[in-house]
Amino acid sequence: MRVVTMAARKGGAGKSTLSILLAALFARANLKTVLIDADAGQHTACAWSGQRELGWPLVVAAADPDELALLIGHARERMLDFCLIDTPAGRTTVTDAALAAADIVIVPTKCDVADRWALQATVDDVNALEKPYLVVPTEVPAKRLGIEALDLRRLRRDMADLGDALWDEQITDRRSISYDLAAGRVPSETDWSGLTNTECRALWRRIMDILQRPQPLS
Repeated sequence: MRVVTMAARKGGAGKSTLSILLAALFARANLKTVLIDADAGQHTACAWSGQRELGWPLVVAAADPDELALLIGHARERMLDFCLIDTPAGRTTVTDAALAAADIVIVPTKCDVADRWALQATVDDVNALEKPYLVVPTEVPAKRLGIEALDLRRLRRDMADLGDALWDEQITDRRSISYDLAAGRVPSETDWSGLTNTECRALWRRIMDILQRPQPLS
């Protein structure tokens, strides 16, 4: 089983939305997937799941590190394929536990200056644990004539030292995403060939590329 942890020190970076989009996409691909909602202050994933009739992905809540470890253990016992963990903003004990359990950490970030300032703190947390990670630009304005928005170009300039850990694509800001989530759906279910799901599938491929890299011996 692969554990994918969503982490960002700053609130509103898109952790919950991206967790839901990826978990549902994995489930749509017939991968047995659980999404652990460890964001006790919001529980967005649990609220989304409550609007659904479909059984996958499983969505469960974890209130503390012990409960998180128990749920991850249950997922392994059930031989699930993926466990995604949505974490709260800030530095918390449950976030630390989720980072420690991760096979890869996804770091969503918006492109405004406050998010750029906060991004480095999250990257430092992940690097301290020597975990593979990928920074994913979220809620980005749509490209115009194939050219990225100015804010995203600034993010790439300011964080150039991240190299290929900064994803070379984006999750574009579209109202249709929130409309789908409000109905307990996701773009992979409502518009498989649409632009949002195309971006999500590209992100999935990038995540799998990273997970399949040989890891250094400890």
